[in-house]
Amino acid sequence: MSDCTQQNNKLFGGNIVLEVADGCEKTPPSEADWKSLMAGTSKGLDFSPNTVTSDADDQGGYVESIVTNADISLSFEGEVRVNDELDEYGFYKFERNFATAIANKSQPSIWVRLMHGENIFIGYMNITSFSWSGGTNELVKASLEFKTASSKTIQIIRRIIPASKQ
Repeated sequence: MSDCTQQNNKLFGGNIVLEVADGCEKTPPSEADWKSLMAGTSKGLDFSPNTVTSDADDQGGYVESIVTNADISLSFEGEVRVNDELDEYGFYKFERNFATAIANKSQPSIWVRLMHGENIFIGYMNITSFSWSGGTNELVKASLEFKTASSKTIQIIRRIIPASKQ
């Protein structure tokens, strides 16, 4: 057998990791506060722009639209194993915190960071959908959706990718 470097991060979702941080909207997390929640199998970001239109035909007869804002939804599906090292934040802690927030009639809010390509999405978000299922091999498959809790916290910044990974 040859001593080959294994490239199995795609199989296990190592390239797609959802990170979260506890805290309040007015205090952004430090780099040390971010913890991996789970490895992803799929992710999505939907801006859902809201528009208004004008029927005035003074610009050529076509209805014109103006984007007034956007209703951001971040969706994430992933897997976590019992006692998985990647699970630094704690999937079960995440579940308890969500249930506690709902029981206390407070918002289930958390800082979310997701790296995709050369961009990093960061925002203080509400958990608006949360489901999981278990089954074989002690894997928990989870589906999450987040929507903006504080629009002032939303950032999409450029990620610096080391030359060795390009």
